[in-house]
Amino acid sequence: VQQVTDERTCMQFSIRRPKLPSSETHPEESLYRRLDVSAWLSHLNELGQVEEEYKMRQAIFFGGIDVSIRGEVWPFLLRYYSHESTSEEREALRAQKRKEYSEIQQKRLSMTPEERTAFWRNVQFTVDKDVVRTDRSNQFFRGEDNPNVESMRRILLNYAVYNPAIGYSQGMSDLVAPILAEVLDESDTFWCFVGLMQNTIFVSSPRDEDMERQLLYLRELLRLTHPRFYQHLVSLGEDGLQMLFCHRWLLLCFKREFPEAEALRIWEACWAHYQVSGARAAPKYDYHLVPGLWGR
Repeated sequence: VQQVTDERTCMQFSIRRPKLPSSETHPEESLYRRLDVSAWLSHLNELGQVEEEYKMRQAIFFGGIDVSIRGEVWPFLLRYYSHESTSEEREALRAQKRKEYSEIQQKRLSMTPEERTAFWRNVQFTVDKDVVRTDRSNQFFRGEDNPNVESMRRILLNYAVYNPAIGYSQGMSDLVAPILAEVLDESDTFWCFVGLMQNTIFVSSPRDEDMERQLLYLRELLRLTHPRFYQHLVSLGEDGLQMLFCHRWLLLCFKREFPEAEALRIWEACWAHYQVSGARAAPKYDYHLVPGLWGR
């Protein structure tokens, strides 16, 4: 912090991101390279089935996925495709799911006037406001009358029809946009999003019980890894342990707290569901808690 004297006194803050010392990283951290095309193909047998799934998830957890193959690998991580499926079976599944998606959309378009009015009030009004301001700096969604924005809109509206118990909550557009930008196909993206919602804890509001569950995980992580900071929060009483400063982290899965490339790297590491334990810096730190922020 540097004090600057001008006509008025102000404080100038600069933020520096410290490099994490090797003593605080997992011993396996540098043993795996990013999953690229050649590494991905090495996991596929002649039928297109994924072999050594555990090793693949391990590589993704530590090294991430090359951007060029995210659209091919993410559907596996999001459980749209099973690792045991063959290339032929996946094509058949895509055709079946495309038909189901079309039927869901037709159901939405065939609503009665009364149903359409209620749907607009409860879902569509918010979706229409959100999609036009989601990831517009991304080339994929940039510009007026961008068909990809309309595709994202349809996915979210159709999801609300598919799962009326959840419907639509602000933040969902931030989750589906990166998937669409990588997977590209509207139907495939929809079913990947369904997998994401089924297999992760989505927080629909700051008062949601799922938010409290995620805060519980986060408090435990802080207690194990940053005990002094945790005790500081405890000393503040109930207000401190509510951790209001991190609600947006959880609501949007860290998407606005990091540059997009880093946020997506965090996402796919969590989706890999590779669980490790025994970091050198914190032998009692259980890495099972990390996917817990996402997984059910």
